Amino acid sequence: MVLRGYRDGDLDGMFRLDEVCFETPFRFSRAAMRRFAEARRARVVIAELGGELVGFCIVHVETVEREEVGYVVTLDVALAWRRQGLAGMLMERGEAEAREAGCSSMALHVFTGNEAAIRFYERMGYAFWARDEDFYGVGVDGLVYRKGIEG
Repeated sequence: MVLRGYRDGDLDGMFRLDEVCFETPFRFSRAAMRRFAEARRARVVIAELGGELVGFCIVHVETVEREEVGYVVTLDVALAWRRQGLAGMLMERGEAEAREAGCSSMALHVFTGNEAAIRFYERMGYAFWARDEDFYGVGVDGLVYRKGIEG
């Protein structure tokens, strides 16, 4: 398993994996995926095995109230690689890249009904911060989780 940065040519595999991992309204359009992955302050971690993209994490470095925060845009892992530690590896690398970019904390949204993801993020040290009503669309709330990552 190789963890590496984003390269030209990764977008198709990322988009296809996102379609497998998430249902509407949680998945990104191809244009949105490109914008998120290629944003100036994006940190993208790709998991590749034998030339196949099997997971990825997109983190954006954002300035919030004069603090640099790493925001997890998405975390996608192929079904065959779930529950094998890959998501944790991707998150840890994303956090390390955010820390290197000057971030002191991480934040993310997770759908209120995604109990497996909520448990995963809590195991990774994230704590509930707030509820964001209609984050994913009308009547589809998100939970905001945060974690300090200072050295």
